Amino acid sequence: MTNTPAHPIRSLRQAGAVLRARRAAQKISQKQLGEMTGTAQSTISDIENGVVSVSLDVYLRLLEALGAELSATDRLADRGTI
Repeated sequence: MTNTPAHPIRSLRQAGAVLRARRAAQKISQKQLGEMTGTAQSTISDIENGVVSVSLDVYLRLLEALGAELSATDRLADRGTI
């Protein structure tokens, strides 16, 4: 897969949107991702729609299956421009 730009995640809805976009870009169905990670398809749907909070372990497992990782950076607004 090509180098995908980073996306800020500040809410469950944004986290779900990033997961959905990465999954769709790889043409993997929710069912397939669930089989790859041992996560129910309905749970993946709920995550992608931002309606359920899952443990960090589950989210990291889903990202790993999609060849992605979680990272933390300073917020742009907090970088202190003078």
